[in-house]
Amino acid sequence: MSVLSTIKKRFSPYSFDKTNVSFEDVESAFEAARWAPSGYNNQPWRFVYTSRDHKNFEKMLSFPVDSNRKWMKDCGGIAVILAKTQSDYNGQLDPSAQYCCGLAVGQMLVEISALGLHSHQIGGFDSKELAKFLRLPNTVIPMAMMAVGRTSEEPSKNRKRKLLKVLVLR
Repeated sequence: MSVLSTIKKRFSPYSFDKTNVSFEDVESAFEAARWAPSGYNNQPWRFVYTSRDHKNFEKMLSFPVDSNRKWMKDCGGIAVILAKTQSDYNGQLDPSAQYCCGLAVGQMLVEISALGLHSHQIGGFDSKELAKFLRLPNTVIPMAMMAVGRTSEEPSKNRKRKLLKVLVLR
């Protein structure tokens, strides 16, 4: 299967089947993220992964807003995406840290799909409380949370994407 066909099959389900997804099940997705490009090779992405059978799974479900928690509760694992905002290169603020994290997560999503799993990222969560729970230094910020798992849900028939001629100026 080509990378593009894997990308086109990916969607973000709102239902999961409660099957545990261990770190070993998704380790190659974190490896895909590890190989993402970054400015000065700073690699500012950091992750926390909690599988459904881990003691902290229920605690991780306390951070999403209610509308996200109601469907995330059935996922097999939760990844927290973090950005290290201080550059290893010069100790200064890394203006591309969040962008680079997005590149890493994009590669991660493709690998999750290639594994036959599904993922759904959210921005609706209490980032301050999550950072406190994870005891993050002020140079590491929560970017997103991601539910990972198996689903029988089908992608929406109405998966419209803008035309390339709208997105790419030539």
